[in-house]
Amino acid sequence: MSISRRDVLKIGGLGLCGVGARDVIRAHAAPDSSAKAKQMIVCWLGGGPPHTDMFDLKPDSSEEYRGIFKPIQTNVTGLQVGELLPELAKRADKYTVIRSVSTLNKPGDHSQAPLYWLTGNPRLTTGSDEYPMYGSVVNKLRPGPKDLPTFAVLDEIDVHTHNALARNFMGSAHSPFIMQPLKDKDAVTKMLTPQLEVPAFDKNADLLKALDTKLRRDDTQDELIAGLDQYQQTAFNLLRSPKLRQALDISKESAKSVERFTRNKPMKARYPIGDPLHFLLARRLVEAGVPVVHFNLGYWDWHGDNFTAGKQQIPMFDSCLAALLDDLESRGLLESTIVLALGEMGRKPKIDSPKAVGAGRDHWDYAQFVIAAGGGFNRGCVVGSTDKLGERVKDNFYKVESFGRTLYHLLGIDPDTVIHTPANRPVKLIVEDAPIIKEAIA
Repeated sequence: MSISRRDVLKIGGLGLCGVGARDVIRAHAAPDSSAKAKQMIVCWLGGGPPHTDMFDLKPDSSEEYRGIFKPIQTNVTGLQVGELLPELAKRADKYTVIRSVSTLNKPGDHSQAPLYWLTGNPRLTTGSDEYPMYGSVVNKLRPGPKDLPTFAVLDEIDVHTHNALARNFMGSAHSPFIMQPLKDKDAVTKMLTPQLEVPAFDKNADLLKALDTKLRRDDTQDELIAGLDQYQQTAFNLLRSPKLRQALDISKESAKSVERFTRNKPMKARYPIGDPLHFLLARRLVEAGVPVVHFNLGYWDWHGDNFTAGKQQIPMFDSCLAALLDDLESRGLLESTIVLALGEMGRKPKIDSPKAVGAGRDHWDYAQFVIAAGGGFNRGCVVGSTDKLGERVKDNFYKVESFGRTLYHLLGIDPDTVIHTPANRPVKLIVEDAPIIKEAIA
């Protein structure tokens, strides 16, 4: 495998993987010793997973609502999940199900929802403040080891957001370190795009070897690289980091370990399903010391063929998240690592054409689920409930701002911390003074 000079230019652009020059070697603040969570993994289910088919079933509702999936009992009394989630049913005592947070957008008006959920503030793709993602804030206030990225994104970050998530008003210094396959081979025109070319992760050992060889040769011979100032050179060193290379090298995992994540990957799927190895890589990255890892698991915007898509995608999610929780627990990392699985919305409880072959569920912004484990979240807990049809939150409603404040609280970051926009306007991390979700945390 070879890496061209053009590829190295892409990697070495002035906005190297979102790592700004001066901020790469800024003083690293010591984490709050009282914080329950030291790290966080976010599994984003872009498009909106069907809550009434997964973690909020309504078996007593009529046929046009309840769908075809049966409820099964978990190892937590009173909590049932869908039959396609048997592994998570066995591990319900490791996580909290939150059913009482939603964006409350009108159905169909959900373009701001991903940015809202992942920043804790209402944010549009254009025309509003570019509030930072949680990982970007951690990068600014609680950066991790110097030889690792603080905020790593595996593959795709842009899900219904028009590439807005990678931008924030704190600047590119705190944008995510994105490891993403190239879609446009004209890398020179995208030198400032914060992304790193990483092909299929099962080949990353070859990538890392080639990258290391190329950089070690070219940084002494190439004027562009040799001319980088000390800050940019420090940024380049991230790409040589033995810790990062080792974390990405899944050849170190046993075949049995890898199989736990890949065994339910469908051979052919109705929609993009994502890469199950992202769960394994996320575990390896936090184990190495990366504070925040984010990845998107496929596409969950099932308007038609809801149940066909569910049979293909939900079992993979089930086995992968279960394996991740097991791995973190066995390594003593679960208590200090928040693990989240959520999308921007749920799916419409009332099925469109329930007796048709392609029966589906439309967008639904009034109810959904969030799975939260580790890092100070309760175990075996359910927060809130929806009405008998799963259409509206019935009790313990919280706004997304409360969810954001809860995350910052567990990470040891004051959500009222003031940061400044490029126009020097002071803004709190979470603008609205919403309560934290006390029922969800230990």
